Amino acid sequence: MRRFFGYAAPEQAHPSTNQKHSSDYSTSRHYADDSKPDHILVKHGKQFLRVDFSSPGDIAKGHATVGDVRATTARFLGRGKDDITLVFGGKKLLNDKEKLVHLKIASGARMLAIVSKHWKANEAMGVPPKKAAVPADPIERIDNVLNAAAAELVPKIDQFVTSSPADSSDKSDKHRILSELILQRLFALDEIDTHENPEARRRRKEAVNKLHEYQARIDAAMSTADTSETSLSSF
Repeated sequence: MRRFFGYAAPEQAHPSTNQKHSSDYSTSRHYADDSKPDHILVKHGKQFLRVDFSSPGDIAKGHATVGDVRATTARFLGRGKDDITLVFGGKKLLNDKEKLVHLKIASGARMLAIVSKHWKANEAMGVPPKKAAVPADPIERIDNVLNAAAAELVPKIDQFVTSSPADSSDKSDKHRILSELILQRLFALDEIDTHENPEARRRRKEAVNKLHEYQARIDAAMSTADTSETSLSSF
């Protein structure tokens, strides 16, 4: 059996500080040395978990699967495998048997790890995960997700739209971070069982549309910036 390893590093320790490349967490561009074992970077919070495979070319040869990355991530975070959702290119990776090469994921690619909100741990104190209290009413859960999103995201989106960074790379990073936060809220809504309650389904649809509006605002701000840069470069 192939062995997989993991370690975490602060976000600022990521090679992007000394190396220019795309900041999109769906990239499958290969940054690694071809003489070194393949690896995947998994972002969780402000940390990066690096999953190293046994040898160079493991991913391209079809030896690495979604399940390999998910299992290593779960072990490192001290969670059950089912508590971890991996995201690549804005899509959940749900088939553990899927080979990374078939998903066009190469060594050096970056994924996002989302930990189920049903489990929380006080990592600093080493307290084991406990079941979080979750409202039974689906409408209340939907409202909680949307209210939390509005409180956290709206001020950040307003700032991004009105006074975003002048540097295109910095602006792209801000856009990516906001997109990830919106995506997490969409996943949270998707996990809520409406129990075929028409009102709950209607409220969830409204909440999803609101999050899509948030995404549209930051996309429009990025589009405006791209158009401005194109116009300036034509002179």
